[in-house]
Amino acid sequence: MRLMRWLSLAAMVLAGVAFSSLSASPAAAASTPLIGTFSITPGSCGGGTASGTYLRMVLSGGTNAAGPYFSNSDSSCSDNTYTPLSPGNDRGLVTGSYEPEPSPAFDSSGNALAGEITAPVAFEGVKFATATNAVDPQTGIHVPVPTVDANGSTLSGNVEAFGVTWNNQQFNQGSPKPGGASPGNTTPVTGTYNSATGAYTLQWSSQVVGGPFNGFSAFWNLTGTFTPSGGATTSVSSSSSTGNASSGSTGGSTAPITSSTSGGTSSNSASASGSTSTTTAPSASSTKPTTKTKTITKSRIVESSRTISTTSGGWSTPDWVLALLAVLAGLGVAGLVWSEMTRREQGERG
Repeated sequence: MRLMRWLSLAAMVLAGVAFSSLSASPAAAASTPLIGTFSITPGSCGGGTASGTYLRMVLSGGTNAAGPYFSNSDSSCSDNTYTPLSPGNDRGLVTGSYEPEPSPAFDSSGNALAGEITAPVAFEGVKFATATNAVDPQTGIHVPVPTVDANGSTLSGNVEAFGVTWNNQQFNQGSPKPGGASPGNTTPVTGTYNSATGAYTLQWSSQVVGGPFNGFSAFWNLTGTFTPSGGATTSVSSSSSTGNASSGSTGGSTAPITSSTSGGTSSNSASASGSTSTTTAPSASSTKPTTKTKTITKSRIVESSRTISTTSGGWSTPDWVLALLAVLAGLGVAGLVWSEMTRREQGERG
């Protein structure tokens, strides 16, 4: 009888100790939103190896690591599958607000005029540019402001709003795509970050959906220095600045491709659901509507962004462990009850 009681008590004690140790497990790390300017270092191809900020297009069915790749005849690299990028007026990608394209977005020859994130650069005879818009020009879907989060030295993010203009056409080059999908070779935003120096790398791929480059994808490699908005700390509860976040470094970025849309002799418009119509690839020498080039003064569109802490890296208790602890506790209680009932019965008999 006493042995049964001791066993029951031991089971309950073990269950209590195990629960206490689980509750004392290390706290999960929280991601920190980085709100400010990711200034880009210009791309270069010294020694035949691309570095800095650049674009590389992958042909349909290819991979980022093995290709096959699209060759840009206007590239300054000996390996013209790389297109070096240079910083625009904002010196790079701004998080927490949009960097929209101007209106008009093209000159009379179809060259893109946006120049906030990256400077326009030639791609097969026509200049392309990058921008982030509240409403994606290709699909017509409202998209969130670009975000990048740091978890230690690892970066992740959302650049749904990232798009390219080229030859009177619009191409979403975000990750994920507007609406949250990641078709084909579209890969998440990843990167590295040094909080002491601000040095960072950001990479993602975005597959072309519809249009003359349907099935192709673009691999974006951004490197440079992050500068918090207004010089504040990187942990920001909300963002409502209307100016540019200053950064001391310079760099390049952006390129074309994804699904084509408005304007031009061979435009391809995408609906809000993401469907597109197939057209013939436009020629750089094709006739394009004459549009008077204007100097546009844009005010940045700003959208409030709240700090959201996410957890990762903590230890999640397996279900079988919880079940085992529950069984031990139950056996302990049952043993005590049975022991007490047996003791009373023996007392009555005596």
